Amino acid sequence: MKLYEFEGHRILSKAGIESPFFVTCANLEDVREVRKRLKFPLLAKLQVLSGKRGKAGGIEIFKTEKKLVEFCRQKFGSEFQGEEVKFINLVQWVKIEEEYYVSITYDTQAKLPFLLFSHRGGVDIEEVKAQNSAAIVKYEINPIKGPAEKDLNKLFGKDEKLVDFVMRLWDAFWRYDCRLVEVNPVAKCQSGYLAIDAKVILDDNGLVRQQGLDVLPKGAVGAAIAKRELEARKIDAEDYRGSAGSTFIELDGDIAILASGGGASLMIMDSVVDAGGKCANYTEYSGNPPREKVEKLTKITLDRENLSGCLVAGAVANFTDIFETLSGFAQGLKSVKPKPNYPIVVRRGGPRQKEAYAMLAKFAKGEGFDIHLFGPQTPISVACRKMVELSNEFKKGRNNGDIS
Repeated sequence: MKLYEFEGHRILSKAGIESPFFVTCANLEDVREVRKRLKFPLLAKLQVLSGKRGKAGGIEIFKTEKKLVEFCRQKFGSEFQGEEVKFINLVQWVKIEEEYYVSITYDTQAKLPFLLFSHRGGVDIEEVKAQNSAAIVKYEINPIKGPAEKDLNKLFGKDEKLVDFVMRLWDAFWRYDCRLVEVNPVAKCQSGYLAIDAKVILDDNGLVRQQGLDVLPKGAVGAAIAKRELEARKIDAEDYRGSAGSTFIELDGDIAILASGGGASLMIMDSVVDAGGKCANYTEYSGNPPREKVEKLTKITLDRENLSGCLVAGAVANFTDIFETLSGFAQGLKSVKPKPNYPIVVRRGGPRQKEAYAMLAKFAKGEGFDIHLFGPQTPISVACRKMVELSNEFKKGRNNGDIS
């Protein structure tokens, strides 16, 4: 989960890292009120999840209230780099003596966290990285012990305050399950070192341990998150067994998707699109979730108007109980009660699959559901193509008035 700058500063402040005084505004009334607490010059910083705001006009310095208010009036509700501007930070200007760049993230090949540091920070850091790799210092961190102070002393010339800043940055990274913490620039000021900016990405898998963090839920793009996305995420937050709903993204199609397996789920989406269909969502359940979790995810997935079908698909599972999970799907389906002739395609394989399919065949007959069952001998692409064909037939019948 990528955070807004103001949310990133909250994380860093918990580790004792200071920033220039700022207030986050959500409208012009906030801007006018906050203005009374700040002195000019001050900065207005658009709060969006994309980077390179400075060069794109998302950060401006102001010396008069009139120009500040006009800037905020134009930006609130507007689109900036593909995102709607909902928040603007008003930041007290500070005199900077020197600017540095510091970040901590993971090296997925070495399977270790590492520190990146440069004596040249600011808006041109990407150019520094590209043109002069020697200007960037990389230091691998022992994930158990953390950075060694003697190593940091060598890197920073025994600058105790900068060493302390980096140690606190590591504390924030480790304590709050971050995938990335980046401060660009770190400002050397008369009072010490300040985080002028704060880029923080949390590990989604660690969010269950971070329930107390004051951060806004984020959708797939930008900060707006659909109600169903939020409800789906609660499933795993309330029950650790297996995974169901942690990943749920609203799309603009009409075929509901319940996929299993990371790679297989992406192939399923591609296959539906390749067959001419449009997915209503992307979600997956994996591991070995109990039927209760799959039932909840099914209800959320199908709780949407104008769906033209539902596809439940995945690769051959090794330890997922197919009978258990498809029983949860059947219970959710029974609760939602889709329209007559609503097509459902199931393509699964794994432990207790034969029992599960016998149960679904009996369930479909008893409840009047149009369920089409495909075993692991049927390619996923074939099942997806069948789903799209049935979806098109269903929509054609609905448009002709054959389906109420």
